[in-house]
Amino acid sequence: MRLKELAKLGFHPSVLRYPYRVKTKNGKVKLVHDPTKGLGKMSEAMEGSRGEANEIFQAIALYLIFKDRTVDAGKIETFVMKTVAPRSPNINIQSRPNQKGDTFRLQLPIPSSLQNTLFDPNNYQAGGLYAGMAGKVAQLTQKEYTKQVAFIHDNNRKDAVDIAVVGGKGGKVDVSGQVTFTDPKGKQKTQPLKNMQISLKIDTDRFEQFSGKKMVESFQRAFGIDTVTIANQSGLTQALANANPLMLQITKNQRKKLSDAQANKILADIEKIIYGTGDGPMYQFFRTIASTLNQQLAGKQGERKERKILADTLGNVISKGIGEVTMINFEKDGYSILDQAAIQNLSNAMRTTDLNVKYETKGKKKGDKARPYLEFFDTKDNEMFFFVRNAMDKYATIRNFVQSGKKFNQFKRFVKYDN
Repeated sequence: MRLKELAKLGFHPSVLRYPYRVKTKNGKVKLVHDPTKGLGKMSEAMEGSRGEANEIFQAIALYLIFKDRTVDAGKIETFVMKTVAPRSPNINIQSRPNQKGDTFRLQLPIPSSLQNTLFDPNNYQAGGLYAGMAGKVAQLTQKEYTKQVAFIHDNNRKDAVDIAVVGGKGGKVDVSGQVTFTDPKGKQKTQPLKNMQISLKIDTDRFEQFSGKKMVESFQRAFGIDTVTIANQSGLTQALANANPLMLQITKNQRKKLSDAQANKILADIEKIIYGTGDGPMYQFFRTIASTLNQQLAGKQGERKERKILADTLGNVISKGIGEVTMINFEKDGYSILDQAAIQNLSNAMRTTDLNVKYETKGKKKGDKARPYLEFFDTKDNEMFFFVRNAMDKYATIRNFVQSGKKFNQFKRFVKYDN
């Protein structure tokens, strides 16, 4: 959903700060940067997407706990069926003022990919698509946000708390929480609630991807090197241009018109253009990035500067989110959380560590085609901070996933589920 559409629904511009940057002029919202523009082929969310549903559950859980000071799985599921369903697809609910005068607001769009699944009670039963998800979200919300709730209820001012799902495709923050209040000088202020600019994941260590037509520029923003020139010299720019007509023949909608043999032939032709026989333009692009970064890291004159470039990578890939974004991953046995303080500690560690970038080729799992990787290591203990993995799916959508490594995970806090 575009920024203008969300603005029409009454979403406050400050809530929409992620993944968009906006300016207001004469009371109008102006789009400064829309990460969904110019990306070329974008993957469509699967019907019933658990990730998108989890954003809905998390926003509802936060709304309920702030309003009622408690939340559980039953309350979340009942709220979905009895309160959200009749108002779908555009949810904008504001509570009546409580005894102190606090108000609570919930804003979220229900994407088309959830219309047929989110309101089906069978999906919440054992074996169902969303079975157990509300309980996991409720536990996290009770454990992680009780202090923020107590602060809102126990202070001596009237607070207006806004909870919103704000992450579109490619967004960095999925759920946002903020409070508006009048300070002692009579000025109205709006501030994000602590650890409530939230990036949610389910069973994945990915925290960003460099994809689409702006892929090369994404590498440049993250690493601070001239990847546009590298792409030109490696032949990747021309290869992507040559492959684009074939890619348009095998989009999700177009592939339905093709036989498996036809689709496989197109994919093989794209593979040859982009990857060659294992030494093609994409491999050359990754190899040169690794070499360029290592050359910069080796120079004593620019050592501090170049360390900072890599240290800032984490900030760049989550929209300069150090000190703002909390990253939560719902895993099989519990959830891991990398909050604002942990992200700052991680950034500081990277800033003062000697780093080495390794170029590798490997498959994600046994039998996969070997794709290029960039792996970022601490040279002292040879433990990996993070890596970038290249992949192409059956629709010829090329992505470069940024994923956490062992050293990155040391900064996370893991909490087991109660049941």
